[in-house]
Amino acid sequence: MREMDRIELEPANRPPQRFHRGRLGQVLERFLDSQVSRKSTDYSLIELDQLWREAARIDPAIGLKLFALFTPQDWHVLAHLCLYSPDVLSAMHLWARYAPLASDTDNVRLVNDENGVGIELCVDAPGELARYVIEHYGVMSIAQLRRGTGQEVQPVLAKFMHSRPSYYKQYAQWFGDRIEFDCPVNRFYFHAQSLSLPMQTRHHGMLELLTQELDRRIAAHRNFSGWSAKVADGARRSLARGETPNLDDLAKALHQTPRTLRRRLEEQGTTFRQLLDQIRAELELHLELHGESLTEIAAQLGYSDLTAYLHARSRWRDRK
Repeated sequence: MREMDRIELEPANRPPQRFHRGRLGQVLERFLDSQVSRKSTDYSLIELDQLWREAARIDPAIGLKLFALFTPQDWHVLAHLCLYSPDVLSAMHLWARYAPLASDTDNVRLVNDENGVGIELCVDAPGELARYVIEHYGVMSIAQLRRGTGQEVQPVLAKFMHSRPSYYKQYAQWFGDRIEFDCPVNRFYFHAQSLSLPMQTRHHGMLELLTQELDRRIAAHRNFSGWSAKVADGARRSLARGETPNLDDLAKALHQTPRTLRRRLEEQGTTFRQLLDQIRAELELHLELHGESLTEIAAQLGYSDLTAYLHARSRWRDRK
């Protein structure tokens, strides 16, 4: 990835970075690779914003088109979960339930008001980035519902917070004929008949397996706060750079001594090892669903060899 403008702040004053989990960034890189010569890198939400903007300079409607470039190996676990759901409404419930695992910026909830039953999407990001991501999420969700039901599912009413873009006519194929812009919220409402459509790809066993694991991970995700959240954020960034996280380096980055940081974690009822196990377990399922081999997963989780990874995995899975 080409060099991007960076403003280095003092660590004590730097706001915590937020991340999008999954393959969105990689697919944006692939799109840009087909247009210009690039070098891959890891990216935070800020860098993801720059990727979107660069892609939009090539195709302003990239938010509506990017999901077509995704392979099943690129799908986030929630996209797989949709297909295993019993019906459309169940898929929407599961999306709202597990959305925090997909990105630090996402909030999804079901609504039922005078317009009917729908899904509300909130992406806590700058305007341009929020528009691209909302377009992408909208197309992704509808594409998966169509794939699962075999029907041309689309909203009966789509509301968007952003203003009408120049390419707004391309919205119709995904969002139907009733589309409103400059709204207070992003919402997609569906007809009752669409909500009850069964998923032809439903699979009770896979659904049960995934929801049990995701319930564990959403509980662990919500437990990250205060110093635990700071350490978890630093550990995720270390893994993303291909480095094995260690307490000494994280303590230095947080302007703490290792002893003080260890005590702060103990005050929150956890240890560095437990936090690192939770973070690795959080990443493991996504890598498995993306078709990564055990050796590749071990490397991306910071283990020097497969045996060490398998031993550690048995430890954190015993805690479930």
